[in-house]
Amino acid sequence: MELAAAPDGSPAASRLLAALAARTPHRTGSGDTPPDPAAHRALAAAARWWTAALDAALPPGALAAADDFADTALDDTVWLPLARRSAAHTPAQTRAGDIAERAAAHPRDNDALLLAAHLLTRSALAPWHEIEVRAHARTLLLAAEAQPAPEHPAANEQLRRALVEAGEADLARTTSTTS
Repeated sequence: MELAAAPDGSPAASRLLAALAARTPHRTGSGDTPPDPAAHRALAAAARWWTAALDAALPPGALAAADDFADTALDDTVWLPLARRSAAHTPAQTRAGDIAERAAAHPRDNDALLLAAHLLTRSALAPWHEIEVRAHARTLLLAAEAQPAPEHPAANEQLRRALVEAGEADLARTTSTTS
């Protein structure tokens, strides 16, 4: 993307992504997907453009507006991997609480667990966002570990470490050895 290569390229690319998110159909409730074909086409186009931005090897900061997709009607199977990749690329997510809340609804999803860990470890969160992200990430971890057979133990452990490092000391596991 040549836009991002310009001197003010990262902010310009981010504004373009924000405009795309603003024009993408939004959810009216948890998990809502608009039924009309035009909305489905718009959602598919938004996902393609967001994916292209992620694949373009843009400079840091160019995906800062990716968090504006947090309340779009993109199916969670599409949204979660894109949101995780965006958080890994550009740590500054201004809507981190909204992102963590949406991810928390998916305790069986590896991308949800890794996304929450990224939000805790890679973001420079304002104190009120950190509290919100920690609460949603904690809910996600506890739900993931309550599964009869946790599906993603490595991601669970990564999220646990991120929560402990963020101050959730009660989630630390202790191991003991006996001779």
